[in-house]
Amino acid sequence: MNPIQDAFISYGRADSKQFVRKLSDRLLESGIEVWVDFEDIPLGVDYQKQIDDAIDKADNFIFVIAPHSINSAYCLLEVERALKHNKRIIPLLHVEQISYDTWKERNPEGTAADWDTFRSAGKHSSFPNMHPAISKINWVYCREGIDDFDQSFQGLLDIFQRSRDYVRQHTTLLSQALTWERNQRQIQYLLAGESLQQAEAWLKTRFREVQSPCWPTDLQCEFITESIKNANNYMTQAFLSHAEEDAAIAREVHLSLRRMGFTTWTSWSDIRTGVDFQAAIDLGIEAADNLIYLLSPASLRSHYCQYELNYALRLNKRIIPLLVRPVDLETVPEPLRVLQFIDLSDNTQPSDYWSDESDLIRALNREATYYDTHKRLLVQALKWQRQRQNPSILLRGYELRQAESWLTVAKQHPQHPPVSIQTDFIETSRQQPLDITIDVFISCSEKDLDFARRLNDTLQVQGESTWFEQSKWADNQEYRAQVRQGIENAENFILIVSPSSLTSTSCLEELDWAQTLCKRIVAVSYQPLAQLQIPTALAASLWVDFTAHDGDFLTNFGELYRMLKSNPEYVQAHTRLLVKALEWEQSGHDDSLLLRSRELTNASTWLQQAAQQTPPPTDRHRTYIQASQALPFRRIKLRSAALMGAMATVFVLAARLLGVLQGAELQAYDHLLRRQPNEAPDDRFLIVTVDENSGSLLRERLIAGDYAPTIGTIPDAALQETLRILAEHQPRLIGLDFYRDFPATPELANSLRSRDTIITLCKASYEGEGVPKSPEVPWERVGFSDLVSDTMTGPTYIRRHYIMQAPDPDFCNTPRSFSLLLASRYLKQEAAISRTDPLLPVGNTYEFRRDGLAFGETVISNLTLGRGPYYQDPDFFNGYQTLLNYRTGPNPDTGKARDPGQFAPRVSLADLLTNQVPRQWVEDRIVLIGYSDLADRNADYWQTPYGEVPGVILQGQMASQLISRVLDNRPLIRWWPLGAEVLWIAAWAMVGGLIFWRIVRSRRLIVAIVVSLGLLYGTAYILMVSSALWIPLVPPLITFLLTATGVAVLNHRLRNP
Repeated sequence: MNPIQDAFISYGRADSKQFVRKLSDRLLESGIEVWVDFEDIPLGVDYQKQIDDAIDKADNFIFVIAPHSINSAYCLLEVERALKHNKRIIPLLHVEQISYDTWKERNPEGTAADWDTFRSAGKHSSFPNMHPAISKINWVYCREGIDDFDQSFQGLLDIFQRSRDYVRQHTTLLSQALTWERNQRQIQYLLAGESLQQAEAWLKTRFREVQSPCWPTDLQCEFITESIKNANNYMTQAFLSHAEEDAAIAREVHLSLRRMGFTTWTSWSDIRTGVDFQAAIDLGIEAADNLIYLLSPASLRSHYCQYELNYALRLNKRIIPLLVRPVDLETVPEPLRVLQFIDLSDNTQPSDYWSDESDLIRALNREATYYDTHKRLLVQALKWQRQRQNPSILLRGYELRQAESWLTVAKQHPQHPPVSIQTDFIETSRQQPLDITIDVFISCSEKDLDFARRLNDTLQVQGESTWFEQSKWADNQEYRAQVRQGIENAENFILIVSPSSLTSTSCLEELDWAQTLCKRIVAVSYQPLAQLQIPTALAASLWVDFTAHDGDFLTNFGELYRMLKSNPEYVQAHTRLLVKALEWEQSGHDDSLLLRSRELTNASTWLQQAAQQTPPPTDRHRTYIQASQALPFRRIKLRSAALMGAMATVFVLAARLLGVLQGAELQAYDHLLRRQPNEAPDDRFLIVTVDENSGSLLRERLIAGDYAPTIGTIPDAALQETLRILAEHQPRLIGLDFYRDFPATPELANSLRSRDTIITLCKASYEGEGVPKSPEVPWERVGFSDLVSDTMTGPTYIRRHYIMQAPDPDFCNTPRSFSLLLASRYLKQEAAISRTDPLLPVGNTYEFRRDGLAFGETVISNLTLGRGPYYQDPDFFNGYQTLLNYRTGPNPDTGKARDPGQFAPRVSLADLLTNQVPRQWVEDRIVLIGYSDLADRNADYWQTPYGEVPGVILQGQMASQLISRVLDNRPLIRWWPLGAEVLWIAAWAMVGGLIFWRIVRSRRLIVAIVVSLGLLYGTAYILMVSSALWIPLVPPLITFLLTATGVAVLNHRLRNP
């Protein structure tokens, strides 16, 4: 709102307006810029804000003493504003008091009584109501008719000149601090660089012989110390550890240190919203030179204080104990007990605290450089450790030499030696290769170190390796040689442009050397650069202005980072390839040093693009790359590659026959099987499940006496009712997928015996305990329920359809499965299609003819050794088996995309018993009844490639696949004959060998591999999805990889003698 002025004049218009006009004119004639209000404050306008801003931006506050100004509410506000901001106040005594005549002239209608009231309030004089602060300051006497105005005016000018620079800096810093405060203390409004160094020096200025013209405000102290913390990545000189009961004393210590220019970490100002509390405390201790411990009974009891103390001790931090309340020394931890306390507990007067404050300041200043280095190396080492030993954070160059020197001294320090992580960090930095390439070299002047340090830390967080000297430079040949080497190894050169860097001999020399090496130069500025002579090397370079975007550091850093990352390959390759070419020449053209694989591809591409780039490649580059390009084209003979493919094929076939690949092949089979699309439900079936609700209904009716209790599964009365309801709806067949090996009630027994549509099951004793059939059902309506699961490797999935087996005379004397019996009867009734059985009695045993099962002209192929995805001993294929081609559909209840339980309509037994199933859902269909309630012991669940499935669903799937194959020509899972599989596997071995024999370039090789493997998988996928044909996937993949690897190894040996 207002520019910075030399003075603000506060006065009362009634007494001093003409005097102030005269004073203002004389001051302007003397070159003093003055803010003075000669106009009445308009009504309805908040003019106070403008006045406040003018006071804030005035070096001096001139208060014209007169009765009107002393008793003016507006002047009082102005005085309070000046006192609040510690302005230099210069009182000018103009009018001591006014007479009755003067008062009467201003108040024509006033009476003698009004005058008496006016006088009794002290408003006629300058002294009764004078502000105490004004009364304590020496005045400049300018009483009209009494004092010599010229002499007084000269005295005023002398005050202006006294410590004028200091006072002007006070005004400038106050204005900046208020701007920072008005903008929610955002970091872009903090000081940086040279302006911060000047502010820090101003804050530490001491007037030992004379009184200070004005004192820094708490806001200025906070603004400057926060700027210092920001410039140092929030590293501080002291961490305040205190109990909550001692918070008031802690704040007093904090303010005291801040006024002395020390940066401190406190829990109330340095833990940001949303940050982990404990982590913030740990970082605060790590990034502090000292831990100031406020010792009191409360802090000794505090868990947090003890943790902070112990953590600082683990990090070998210097502990400075302040005794703020008396304590029993026996309760003080041993590490504190041996330290000298600064005793604040006996303070009774301000002077007592000032003495203790001096002791504290002396303690902080003692060996301050050592502890500052200790802190910085610790922060860097911990950052290196937490970023998984990020090499970009390691020390380099002269900074490493200084750290090594510090480490040598620190190991002998009696109290605070280095911790192990610091030693490891420096030792690892020392072990870096001397010629390692770095991403960025940062050049700056000493006055730009704060900004450069923050920039360096941010680059390292982004994983960029940097060369940056954070300490003062050494003026010797070794240092200059190391700096030159750093520039040579750097891909980018950043110059922090400022008035000081543009006049720095070292910065200009570094810039000149970078230009000589054709480095990519990026100029970075963080302060105005008006009317500066920019060197030619910078004029055409990239430039990032960190004052843009309202000084937002991270936004501007993003722009810089994009520049550094733009086209980095060329600059990196130029340096890297030149180093390699020189090494190759010096070794006598050793082939082992030539480029290979991706390095060679990148180098060839780089050489092609180099014609349009700067700097251009040298002859060494060209010779080195051309020699490397010729090396990869050495290769073995074609017949050697073919032999490698034949050997891989034999090896894989042997492993397959031995069952080594069985698990992997079955997993590949399951994967392809699950890729098959959903199909429409098979409306020839209705699945009736005994679920949880059905079980509850049966129990309720048993309790109610509707059903008599019986042994077994479904109560006989319930089963009889179920069969009655189904009979009314006229199903084609009824399959009971549960065991009934006990006599039924007479009524149910008659139904089971007489109804030819009812099919039941039994279980053979070949695997586990057998279960006989229902006594009432003849054998021609009984099928075995046995399922075969794959237990040889991986999950025990049901992948096979067990169609026929040798009869079991003791338990299950039938060769036909439950599903086969259902399918056979349905096909006989539906299309008069007869079944041809493959069963051949041989003595006391049975054999099954290969592909001997047929329904009319439709043959159901069976699995045998060497057919399909199985390679086990012959006993594994007992009976007549084929692969199960699941029919799936989406399950709206579970959200499952492919659910085999949705292959047919499905209702519960409860729905059926309560007449909620429409007739058309039952009529002329195969109705299967079975358990699906996991909590019921009669339920049987089986693992499949699609997940867990009830047994009744599996029986339905198997019957459905036979019927659908005959009536709908729905394919069963098919497979190739063994000879075709061998040719298929061998062909992919040859493909792998040919690719690696013929193709050299990595990109083309990768494309060829991806296309080949995609073709292999795509072929297997399409054949399975489109026509249910399974072909081997894992064996050809292995032969492809084995042959490719063998040819690649032989070529590699040939190219790397």
